Amino acid sequence: MADEIASRLQQTLVTIVEGFSDYFINSLENSHNQTPEFVKVTSIKVEKKLGTTGIRLVKVGLESNFGYDERAIAVKIFSQKNSALDVIKKINVLENRLSVYKHEGFSTPGVIFFSGPIVVFEGLNGDVFRESKIPRPQKYKLAGKALSAFHGTGEGQVWFEKYFLLINRAIERLPIDEENKSKLQKVMSNSLKVTEKACQRSASLTFGDFHPGNVIFDIRIGQKPLIWTHLIDPEFLDHEVQHDRLEDICNFFAVELVDNYRKDANLTKLKMNIRSFISGYNEILAMKNKRLAD
Repeated sequence: MADEIASRLQQTLVTIVEGFSDYFINSLENSHNQTPEFVKVTSIKVEKKLGTTGIRLVKVGLESNFGYDERAIAVKIFSQKNSALDVIKKINVLENRLSVYKHEGFSTPGVIFFSGPIVVFEGLNGDVFRESKIPRPQKYKLAGKALSAFHGTGEGQVWFEKYFLLINRAIERLPIDEENKSKLQKVMSNSLKVTEKACQRSASLTFGDFHPGNVIFDIRIGQKPLIWTHLIDPEFLDHEVQHDRLEDICNFFAVELVDNYRKDANLTKLKMNIRSFISGYNEILAMKNKRLAD
């Protein structure tokens, strides 16, 4: 099935590659400090899928007067044309937010072409979070820094009503009697009120579905910074500044929490990873004399 999808994508790219040939011309010009006299696409190879994002990495073979070159692009096909247009707008928001901290090595691949439901991005190198060989504490710290760069240092009002509603809906679906539901709702409501008081001025926009598959590490030997952190696939980004910034952080650790709890009820490793993540998050905030509430 995977081979069939890759084959169909490859055939689709053959039909549209002329639409973004300027990208390859500019890329070769930057590499050789000279405009190529001609550029011909000689091969298109779909290489791998990036985690669960649906984004696929593609290597494009190019023939020019400079000889043979390869360039990487990334491609995602959405179910509907409108979805692609909406995501492109969100990518622009993400790109603008991260550009403020580009010197720290944060970026997202820009869109170079789209046609209907197909979006073609600048190529990516590196590995997704879980596949990266970078030491674990450093990975979590870098992911925290990148998310903090996206969130920014604004102090908007958090829309806490939505969290009360979500908790009540979740409790209503639990397989317990009404008396215990009522007790649990009271406990959670009191807890959320304390959180609301502590974090009411910490609103930010939200990535929406921030998880390890959204983070790619690219090691660039001989460059500064050595490691670039790319945030990808902001399909569920919401740029309304009304979300508790902990929402994205909790999403990032949700699956890990369940997996870790099955092995260690004390969540020892999870706590260490969260500390590394928060230290990175606060490192970015500290540049503006801010800090995530303890």
